[in-house]
Amino acid sequence: MGSVTKGMERKQNNIFSALLCLFSVLCCTGPFSVTGDLLPSPNNVTLRFENMFSLRWEWEMPANFQKCSWSFISDVKTNRKPPPGMVKSSNLFRQVDIHRVDLNNQITFNVQAECNGTSSKWSENSVLIIPGNNTCVKNFACFWFDETYMNCTWEPTVDSVRATEYVLHYWRKNGSSTSEGKINRSVKFDQLWYSGTPCQHYIYKDGIPLGCHFKTVSEKNLFLMVIRDKSKTIRPFITSVKPEEVVKLSPPVIINKTRTPNHSIYVEWSTSFQPSCLHINSEIEITSSKGKVETVEVPKCTFTRELNALPELTYTVRVRVRQSSTISSSLFWSEWSEAHDIKGTEDNTTFYFLLILIPISVSIVTIVILVFLKRLQVIVFPPIPDPGKVFKKSFGDPSDLQQWIKYGKVNVSSKPVKEEICSVILVETPLFSSQAE
Repeated sequence: MGSVTKGMERKQNNIFSALLCLFSVLCCTGPFSVTGDLLPSPNNVTLRFENMFSLRWEWEMPANFQKCSWSFISDVKTNRKPPPGMVKSSNLFRQVDIHRVDLNNQITFNVQAECNGTSSKWSENSVLIIPGNNTCVKNFACFWFDETYMNCTWEPTVDSVRATEYVLHYWRKNGSSTSEGKINRSVKFDQLWYSGTPCQHYIYKDGIPLGCHFKTVSEKNLFLMVIRDKSKTIRPFITSVKPEEVVKLSPPVIINKTRTPNHSIYVEWSTSFQPSCLHINSEIEITSSKGKVETVEVPKCTFTRELNALPELTYTVRVRVRQSSTISSSLFWSEWSEAHDIKGTEDNTTFYFLLILIPISVSIVTIVILVFLKRLQVIVFPPIPDPGKVFKKSFGDPSDLQQWIKYGKVNVSSKPVKEEICSVILVETPLFSSQAE
């Protein structure tokens, strides 16, 4: 009985060992083999332009894994925000709108395979469309003014030559239709620069083209632009622009500003933008004479505003506008309108005070200056003595000196002096009788 039991246990162990071996073989060589903890990663990841407005990443999987129901998670990382982010798909490729990536910096693409709950490691592919470090352009900006024309401007970088002759080429995509067709995957992007339309109206600054003016623009357009220099010594700058995202209205005009009977401030303005006022937001800035600044956002379809204010203070107001987010993704405000002052009661008091104070101050300052100048004149320029008086004191009558100089002699005779005759009276003392005898 014991030997039979041992024999059965031995058979069970052999069966278990065989099953374990079969499972190992299937796991190691079958379509779902896992050599480590993960499935093999996608390989041969490449990037190419599907057309001038679309990037396409492609990858492959090993042939012995094709029987699996694959799904792939891809992630595109770029400096432009918001980034494309992660997408899950069963395709062996992913396309990204060129407007959502920054072609001037590194673009990193990651892809991961999934099969029956098992994931592979990430495969990473980093590319730079145009090699190099610094571009010849900085502070690039486009604005679609009043939905009529668009200006794109830039500034030269420190490393670029001041006299650089910039050239702009662009491609235009209308709506969902692509005007550019397919691109041969072997063609590099720098070989396509001349295929674009050159700028027809450059904006010059100091004789250097630093902008391009586009006369005809539609909100359905998508522009791809390349800015380079004719000498090809500076790394080009690549950008894409959606006009609907860069709408900028002209500054509004303040047509009325006054004080209300309750001393509040009433402001009214207008804008040249023609569509319904429901599509426009306004913002008013009010600055008091004490330096306090307050910004108030005005509801849609409102072009007037009454603001609380102190009657004695002077206020400065200005207004700006922008399109409503309900019709546009643009967040750009217009430039501020011309500033207008609204006087307060303190201005009249100050005016009369200055009207009295200024003449008095001018009179006092004038007297002080005259006295000071008189004393300064005596010190700097002392009075010159009269020569006639000096000679008279030294030589007597100046006429004698002049006669001596002219004739060499002087009349020394003096005029007769009138004699005064004095009468002499002799007074005798009478003799006494004794003396007579």
